[in-house]
Amino acid sequence: MSRKRPGKQNRRSPFKRRSKPGAAPGTMIVDPQAPKPRVRLIAFGPDEFLETEVEDLEKIAQIRGRFPVIWVNVDGLGDASVLSRLQKIFGLHPLAMEDVVNSHQRPKVESYDGQLFIIARELTVRETCLENDQLAIFVGQGFVISFQEIRGDCFDPVRARIRDRSGQFRSRGPDYLCYTLIDAVVDSYFPTVESLGEKLEAAEESILRRPCEKDLVRLHDLKRDLLLVRRAAWPLREAIGSLIRDRHPLITESTLAYLRDAADHTVQIIDLVETDRELCSDLRDIYLSSVSMRMNQIVKVLTIISTIFIPLTFLAGVYGMNFDPAAGPLSMPELRQPLGYAGFWGVCLLIAVSLLGLFAWLGWLGERSEP
Repeated sequence: MSRKRPGKQNRRSPFKRRSKPGAAPGTMIVDPQAPKPRVRLIAFGPDEFLETEVEDLEKIAQIRGRFPVIWVNVDGLGDASVLSRLQKIFGLHPLAMEDVVNSHQRPKVESYDGQLFIIARELTVRETCLENDQLAIFVGQGFVISFQEIRGDCFDPVRARIRDRSGQFRSRGPDYLCYTLIDAVVDSYFPTVESLGEKLEAAEESILRRPCEKDLVRLHDLKRDLLLVRRAAWPLREAIGSLIRDRHPLITESTLAYLRDAADHTVQIIDLVETDRELCSDLRDIYLSSVSMRMNQIVKVLTIISTIFIPLTFLAGVYGMNFDPAAGPLSMPELRQPLGYAGFWGVCLLIAVSLLGLFAWLGWLGERSEP
């Protein structure tokens, strides 16, 4: 967990291991505080479609052979029995299931017994905080299974396209469905990056107008969010690239072209993030320079005021001494003059104006105008 700051919600860390060191490979230990699984099923073919929320997992085994493609989406990982049953129905590898419940995984692609196992990171803004959740996808012959840590995802447009028969879903296999899920995750990064970019522009305006300590805190939070996006997008680009290079039998040649487009989108995300991170560092330098310049201006003003009053203080100190006007020829003659007091203030005023004129000519009171 990251450290809390007053007035700032805490971010939930996605890098918490649940399996103990030395545990047997494939040990599936769920988080007792995780949400209970909600299983939703979408099965479709060229002329048939079924969408339902599954309470009895045995129905999935019965439906599996009736449709060319079925998509099982699991929201929540808080019940080991549900996960184990799905593992048996689809023959999922134990090592992959261990990675499903250990949500600290970085995006990757692995192959297990003719199945593809894909990890991606979902970025979600909750209560003004950016959170990083794990998405695990299994792709096999005729099925796609997605496991998500919590409820709520970016797959509603995909579900709507399947229902409405739009696109190529009904005539394509599970590899195309897998691509659309990955593409939906990648596309969801764009609004997040754009939102961070808008916050960065607002911070830039504030810093250039009148920098304050809150701007430095805001820049720190933005840089941490940008780092979170980078940690999600950079390895995802490598994972998609491995799908394109390795040519797994489950990925058809026609789907590779779409995967290349998704890889290009991840490159765009990374470019935007790197640009914003550099801008964030530049703004931090500008903030420190602005604060330093403001401090220098304050010191300069105080120095000018002190410099003006130094000769005035000297004169006031000299004439403030208790000399006797009748003490002799070495006494202060000005003390006997009727206009001595006015002359004293005249000299003080002349000195102050002369110093101000000198400072203005030197450019200390502002930019010196060139002839």
